[in-house]
Amino acid sequence: MDDQHIDGNGIAGLLAEIAGAEMTAAMRTCQSCGNRSALGEHLAYRAAGVVLRCPSCQDVAMVIGIQEERLLIDWRGTYELGR
Repeated sequence: MDDQHIDGNGIAGLLAEIAGAEMTAAMRTCQSCGNRSALGEHLAYRAAGVVLRCPSCQDVAMVIGIQEERLLIDWRGTYELGR
């Protein structure tokens, strides 16, 4: 994995567009390692969309695809998301 990432705060606008609220402080529990941390602490990798990875184990937390006028979201590695 390369080092071309930003933290989750760098995609705050995109997360707010998805949820309709500020999401960087939302706590996520990783399905792989059980780590609980704020979305703003996660590693965000940009390409055609965004891949958000757990800051502890670097497993995929969420994939956001951008297709025309739609956002496609895959929460594959998220066990729980909350406050």
